[in-house]
Amino acid sequence: MNIKFINSFISGNLPLLIIIVAFLTYLSPIHLQVASWLPSLLLGLVIFFTGLSMNVEAIKEMNSKYGVLGLATLLKWTITVIISIALAHIFFSSRPEIAAGFILSGTVPNATAATLYTFIAGGNTSLVIAASFLDIIISPIITPLALLGVGGDSVTISFLNLLQSFILIVILPIIVGLVMQKKVPRLVAKSVSYTKLGSSITLLLIIHTIIGNAKNTISSELILIPMITAVAFLQVALPMILAYLILQMKWVPIAEGDIRAIIFHVGLCNTALAAILAIEFISEIAALPAIINMVINLSLGSYLANYLSRKKIQSEVLEM
Repeated sequence: MNIKFINSFISGNLPLLIIIVAFLTYLSPIHLQVASWLPSLLLGLVIFFTGLSMNVEAIKEMNSKYGVLGLATLLKWTITVIISIALAHIFFSSRPEIAAGFILSGTVPNATAATLYTFIAGGNTSLVIAASFLDIIISPIITPLALLGVGGDSVTISFLNLLQSFILIVILPIIVGLVMQKKVPRLVAKSVSYTKLGSSITLLLIIHTIIGNAKNTISSELILIPMITAVAFLQVALPMILAYLILQMKWVPIAEGDIRAIIFHVGLCNTALAAILAIEFISEIAALPAIINMVINLSLGSYLANYLSRKKIQSEVLEM
């Protein structure tokens, strides 16, 4: 099997593979025993791969579209955050750790999958890439504020601690990836397929290590899994629906490609990062909403991207 086929198979079935890995890890009597810092290192590796393959020129294209970029950022940091806080308090006010996990899942930067799904849907990938950089700046400020009032003193994340984690897990890896992309462009061009494969496999390893370490905690909370799944679905779907409805009001002229990009930017958050932050700062059970959210946002994102892609093709055929 060649690398393209393996890439296509894994990326096309990533939500299903996450579920399979999670279940097998949970049911298996053994799992990889790893240091507590390894999931953070693995996610840093995923983000390094993102920086290595990121289209820097696409960001420069946004120089003339500050209004749309500002709108994408505004919608993400109002709609997604407010919905996440509301769902957390409405459904899990008596379980502050789980509530905090939901809030973390809605206050981290957008997921790398948002760019892929925007591309498949025929949206403006440049907008998603540029907005993700703003997310990295905004998230360490908003997250501690969003967690105020959740569980009193039992759930607290300081700005400085969160900023330190962002620097080590997100900012440094993406900078190293971008520098390598500039210094050794030929090597990067040849390794695109391998970086995509590496990102997917590393993400599955993150799921394995998190589930493995939290197995006992999950066992004690199995009764809550259906409720967490239902709320996580709302957390992903509602921001996308509301963003679409707001953008359809035509208060500001906005291209269809930008609308599609904003929908994915608003709805798909980097919940692998949320899970790691939850374990680092709160508890293992706090990572559960983020893990379930990850499966849902990848699945729903994939379905929506392919639906919009088919719709775009049909529209182009009718116009011919």
